[in-house]
Amino acid sequence: MYTNRNYFSRYGRFWLLVILNGLFTVAGLGQIKDMGLPFINNYNKNTYKASNQNWSIAQNDKGFLYFGNNDGLLEFDGSYWELYPLPKRTILRSILAKEDTIFAGAFEEIGYFVPGGDGKMHFNSLVHLIPEYFRAFDEIWKIHNTSSGIVFQSFRFLFVYNNHQIKVIEPFSSFTQSFLVNGSAYVIDRKKGLYRLSARGLEPVFNDPLFQRTEVRSLLYRGADELLLGTSTEGLYILKNKSLEAWASPVNLKLKTYELFSGIALSESFYAFGTVQNGLYITDRNGRIYQHINRSKGLQNNTILCLFEDRHYNLWMGLDNGIDYAEINSPLSIFDFNYNLEASYTSIVHDGRLYTGTNQGLFYTELSNIRNSDEDGGKFTLISGTEGQVWSLQVFDEQLLCGHNTGCFLVNGIKALKISDIPGYWTFIRHRETSDTLIAGTYNGLAVFTKKAGTWSYAYEVKGFKESSRTILQDEDNTIWMSHGYRGIFHISLSHDLSRAESVTLYKASKGLPPDLPYNIHKIENELNISTSAGLYRYDSKGDVFYKNPKYTEIFGGFPYIDKITRDNSGNFWFFTHTRMGVIRETERGKYQAEQAPFFRINSMLLPSFEHLFIHNQANVYIGSQNGLIHFSPRFNEFRKRGSDPAYIRSIRFFSKDSALAVTDPPVDKEKNGSQVMQAPIPFRYNSASFRFSSPSFEFPEGTLFSYRLSGFDNDWSAWSSQGFKEYTNLKEGEYTFELKSINAFNAESEPVKFSFTIRPPFHRSFAAKLIYAILLLLILAGNIIFLRRRIEKARLSEILKREKDLEAQALVFREQALTKEKEIIHLRNEALQSEMNHKTKELANATLNLLHKNKILSHLKENLTSLLHPQPGYNLKHQISQLIRKINREIKNEQHLEAFNTYFDEVHQDFISRLKNAYPSLTPKELRLCAYLRMNLSSKEIAPLMNISVRGLEISRYRLRKKLNIEHNINLTDFIMSF
Repeated sequence: MYTNRNYFSRYGRFWLLVILNGLFTVAGLGQIKDMGLPFINNYNKNTYKASNQNWSIAQNDKGFLYFGNNDGLLEFDGSYWELYPLPKRTILRSILAKEDTIFAGAFEEIGYFVPGGDGKMHFNSLVHLIPEYFRAFDEIWKIHNTSSGIVFQSFRFLFVYNNHQIKVIEPFSSFTQSFLVNGSAYVIDRKKGLYRLSARGLEPVFNDPLFQRTEVRSLLYRGADELLLGTSTEGLYILKNKSLEAWASPVNLKLKTYELFSGIALSESFYAFGTVQNGLYITDRNGRIYQHINRSKGLQNNTILCLFEDRHYNLWMGLDNGIDYAEINSPLSIFDFNYNLEASYTSIVHDGRLYTGTNQGLFYTELSNIRNSDEDGGKFTLISGTEGQVWSLQVFDEQLLCGHNTGCFLVNGIKALKISDIPGYWTFIRHRETSDTLIAGTYNGLAVFTKKAGTWSYAYEVKGFKESSRTILQDEDNTIWMSHGYRGIFHISLSHDLSRAESVTLYKASKGLPPDLPYNIHKIENELNISTSAGLYRYDSKGDVFYKNPKYTEIFGGFPYIDKITRDNSGNFWFFTHTRMGVIRETERGKYQAEQAPFFRINSMLLPSFEHLFIHNQANVYIGSQNGLIHFSPRFNEFRKRGSDPAYIRSIRFFSKDSALAVTDPPVDKEKNGSQVMQAPIPFRYNSASFRFSSPSFEFPEGTLFSYRLSGFDNDWSAWSSQGFKEYTNLKEGEYTFELKSINAFNAESEPVKFSFTIRPPFHRSFAAKLIYAILLLLILAGNIIFLRRRIEKARLSEILKREKDLEAQALVFREQALTKEKEIIHLRNEALQSEMNHKTKELANATLNLLHKNKILSHLKENLTSLLHPQPGYNLKHQISQLIRKINREIKNEQHLEAFNTYFDEVHQDFISRLKNAYPSLTPKELRLCAYLRMNLSSKEIAPLMNISVRGLEISRYRLRKKLNIEHNINLTDFIMSF
């Protein structure tokens, strides 16, 4: 049985951690973090180009921020700063935003700024509405929006502006400050105390000598009939039931010491107080300090002139020298150089302390002092002797080991003892079978640690393996797996005593692994997994092969190479890629959802290839970064779901080479989803357009990106870019729509906004020009027609005259030619008559010879026939008759007569017989004669006796002639001969 002392020695630390975990869990449920610093953006006067002092802050309905600056109204839309001086160049002390209107008060000046047609803010004074007697009112220090109207407060008067009229309210002595609490305006009269403004005027609330001794700087709501009153030098008081008592709270002494200047009530019953000497204090409703931020913790100045909580519940501070923005509404905070930390590579909570390994050494802080509630709260201290690069912090059996560039340290509280001088300890794992043995990965292989007398000590190096072993795991068969970023995966079998590597196998683009490096190994649910660019793989020892793990490939699908995976006690998978961090939560059995938005703010701050995550409990997660150690509260994140920020087209200019055209504020077309439409077309000479745009996303504004396209010019959206403007040059005439969308640091994308416009064509391509062209063309055509007609008429007359002359000349020539022709005709006629006479003479002579010959023949035939009348005895009559017949045939076939016929026929029919003989040499004289008769168009009955043959014989002769002439059967022989 243990004694009480032993009991608490063994369990005291456990209960301490339980209590601390409970405290941090409760802290995680709050709405303001108290660990680390919120991320702060500093804007100095060189950034916003105005004076150093900023007196008041407001936000319009679009989300743009406005600041009352010494130089005028300062506007910030998330991308651009713009300064609008007052007409008299006076200090702008107070502003109030109401929709797009910014009411402003300065020295003897009240009025309001409104957006003009050029996209800029323009001031309209209201001084003319104030009676002349009250116009010397000095500075306007506060402006409030009440049910009675807009209230402007100076030390001398209250001006209530409503319905374009101003009502003046005078003090009993002088006004000091005014405040708006739950929609009601309260004002303090230096002698008469606190008043409330109502429709009836000023109603007394409470008076106390405190109002004469000091100045009231804030008046905040604490509940029904209870106000928290903050003074400049005497701290905070609670006003309740017409009694005033000091607020007993941790913050009160701080505000008395450092002089309160401004205070506001934050969401969820938190307060923010700005001091003159020591920056900002944020408390809960009981006065417990959650955050203290001053110049040494990231502010530009310790004097906070004004405070403002924006629509995303983050805090803006107008300083005596600059503007600061604190992301108090964030699950993320950081322990940076203000806490003595730089780049953090590892961290762990052990024995009530938070240890952090950096590139400068090992640092620690007490968990009980980690809250950022005081000037020195949570600062880290370097453990002597650990200077240099720290790689890992791991606890084994309640003992903390530190892997260091120079060796291995055993950390005990705030002291570190070096137990190995071997350089470069990356990591440690416990041997599966021997709990008092550790295997360490070093720059040059593996080392073994054993426990002696209850303390870890270095034993020896593992021989036979000298590769840098940054990540090592032990498998179920006691083999060691090691991932090397440039070589691949090593599988190492150690000897039984772990003194040497008996076998080493390198896997790289083999056994199923994809070819692209790097690989990394992870132990998930006691299962070895290898992450690659192609997904997560498992190892099959039986087949010595790797295969995709379907479960984790599906869970991590859609992400690039996973460098690190950590699974918490709730089953969530925390992971790092080369460029981002995220967590995958199981929403229902087998269903997982990735959450990356909370970490987009810090992705650029992570340490590439050296990402670190330590999950202390459900409320406290620590992340290594280049700038320090980041704290993340998952439970806090549940209250801080961040949506998208709208994108706005801030200005539109159409310009030419020598001038520009600013767009007046175009109306919104409700039928086109709220898009703006430029109703008047743009002249073509302004065919170059410039668009300036922004998105009021102030958390990590560098993470705000824009994408745009010009429909009618671009087909696709542009790549995401941080550039807040776009120019298009030399646009053609036509209709265009500029579309814009943004994405903030939380990866939330806005709805597109649109601006439509039309560019008129140049005059030479306009409708009027085309009409003129048409008219000119018609006139030209008409002129050409008239000109051509006149020219044709002139040419016709000239041609007529010329023709008449030509005709006269031709007539004369014709007469001469006619005489010549007539002479030639007479000559030819004479020649023809002579030829005809010669021909007739020849015919007559031939006919005469034929006649004589025929008469001779006939006489001879007569004699022969006469002798036949008296035949002699023995006279062969038949023989004589045959001789006569042969004689007659010879006469019929007489070639001389045939040639004479041919000659006469050729003379009449233009050498027909000669041409026919040349064309068809195979024709016989009989066939030529038949052709001549056909040429004379004689019928078969007429030709047959002439040729001394029968009609049937003539048909046969015609058939043979057709074959020799090669005439188709469908062609008439007579027609062919006639046409030859």
